[in-house]
Amino acid sequence: MWFTVFSFKTLLIICALVNSVSPILSAAEDTDGQSSKLRHAISLYGEPKYSESFEHFNYVNPSAPKGGELKQGVIGHFDSLVPYIDRGTAAAGSYMMYDTLLARSWDEPLTKYGLIAERIELAPDNTWAAFYINPAARFHDGKQITAHDVKYSFDLLREKGSTFYKHFYQDVKKVEVTGNDKALFVFRHSNNRELPLILGQMPILPKHYWVKRDFSSPGMEIPVSSGPYKPVRIEPGRSITFARVENYWGKDLPVNRGRHNFDRIQYEYYRNSNVLLEALQKGEYDLKTVSDPRVWHDQIRDESLKKYQLIRSSLSNHNPQTLTITYNSRRELLSDPGVREALGYAIEFDWINRHLFHGMYKRADSVFAGTELGASGKPSEQETEILSAWKLEIPAEALDQAWIPPGDEPETTRRDRKRKALTLLKQSGWTIKKNQLVNSNGKPLELEILLSSSEDERIFIPVQKTLGSMGIRLNIRTVDVAQYVERVRNQDFDMVMYTFPHTPSPGTEQASLWGSSTVHQHGSRNIAGIKLKSIDSLTEKIPQANSREELLTLIRSMDRIILWNHYVLPLWYQPDWLVVHKKQLKYPKNPAPYALDLSTWWYQKNE
Repeated sequence: MWFTVFSFKTLLIICALVNSVSPILSAAEDTDGQSSKLRHAISLYGEPKYSESFEHFNYVNPSAPKGGELKQGVIGHFDSLVPYIDRGTAAAGSYMMYDTLLARSWDEPLTKYGLIAERIELAPDNTWAAFYINPAARFHDGKQITAHDVKYSFDLLREKGSTFYKHFYQDVKKVEVTGNDKALFVFRHSNNRELPLILGQMPILPKHYWVKRDFSSPGMEIPVSSGPYKPVRIEPGRSITFARVENYWGKDLPVNRGRHNFDRIQYEYYRNSNVLLEALQKGEYDLKTVSDPRVWHDQIRDESLKKYQLIRSSLSNHNPQTLTITYNSRRELLSDPGVREALGYAIEFDWINRHLFHGMYKRADSVFAGTELGASGKPSEQETEILSAWKLEIPAEALDQAWIPPGDEPETTRRDRKRKALTLLKQSGWTIKKNQLVNSNGKPLELEILLSSSEDERIFIPVQKTLGSMGIRLNIRTVDVAQYVERVRNQDFDMVMYTFPHTPSPGTEQASLWGSSTVHQHGSRNIAGIKLKSIDSLTEKIPQANSREELLTLIRSMDRIILWNHYVLPLWYQPDWLVVHKKQLKYPKNPAPYALDLSTWWYQKNE
């Protein structure tokens, strides 16, 4: 999980324990007379791909050698080893210190297999779930992991963890320890089909360690944990090194075979992306994922690659990964959909892609672009039926037309873009006075785009010029990563470039990304500040979908409402992971399609 690029849903690290009245027995009888059964894995739809007797995932090399070191570079600084709170900045790699109840397979949309919990028991009517703890599971100090630690972890994350966890635990009525090895979760209702999978992703924290410490405060004390790696050297804010735990309790489990192969993982911190890139080409670290095609083509020097034995690899990415401009609709100046739509006309994708990115990006027309989840084209009959119930929150065109990014209509000229934008702004009450757009109160339309990388400034310089010709002042503000994160947590921004964290099977997390319940809370992941009854209704129904087809209909309908209200402007996506790495770093022949899972890579000595 810690090695996974774009696996934010993995960071849903959630696990609870529920029941209330009497403990249920293995193979308990449900109220309908149906029997539950113990399972080695659970899947959202259908049966797990891997049988109970599976030996390893298909996307690993089970014979991968152990050894060597992996050095990576990151931007910014860190002041914490606790990645589950909204305070401080956790060190890169912090998640690999902790095991979860279940482990996800990255060649299935959403299936999880036993890790700390060796067996799972589900109520036939989805009113409870029980997790049976593997008796071999141990923390690094040798103490056994028990159901008491599971319950403690759930309570701790809900009470003192990130806002994110509080939201995901809301459908859990209570947790009960029904045995030293059994944690029981009772649900408030039976509608959330995804809840057992969400709970399975909770990190298990040692009660005996945290009960005397303040979990909510950032800190650099190395905690007791249970995962495949633990910190062994820390230079606060500058560097952290993790060592593979030789006696790691779960190293021989099927979900871990062929994984966690490096003896050491080191993260070095750099000031900005330019320094980070230069350090790679001086051989200071071993691997870098490249999201900017211009860097891939123009800034990586062939002589450096040869000198430091670096090579390029391109691996197919099947995840939703749309980069957007996200508007903070909480701001008065951005509360009007017409204004947000007008701003979109200043983005000229074809020009940007051709001149800055070698044409390597694909234009996004959805928050889930490039996948079957996206609402491309006209709505289906089923989508129209859903959208018809919310006519007051969407324009009439949304019922029978495809959404097209502003200015992306065929044969649209720059003059057409500007004319359309000014028409929308006029309709929203803005007029031009002394070459500046002002509202009825005489307030000018002045906005700021908040960035965390100076490399992104070049995208907005032509946008700034275009908006200026319309009478709109755009300020480009670049800050360090820590300040950027804190400002976003505090909703202190007008616009940001943002990639919403999705997986091939969106679920409960959609409410935290788009729903109104956390919109004004510190650390809310509803970056756009959306408050729509239609979105709240759909995000509630998404985890309740009874089939993949129903899920797709709900996701696409939600996508259309977000797009037609112009809360975000989808920009582009990269269909492949681009990686520069040392020649000695190897990866499996058939990599996982839904994650760049570096835990499956290994170090191969030169022959």
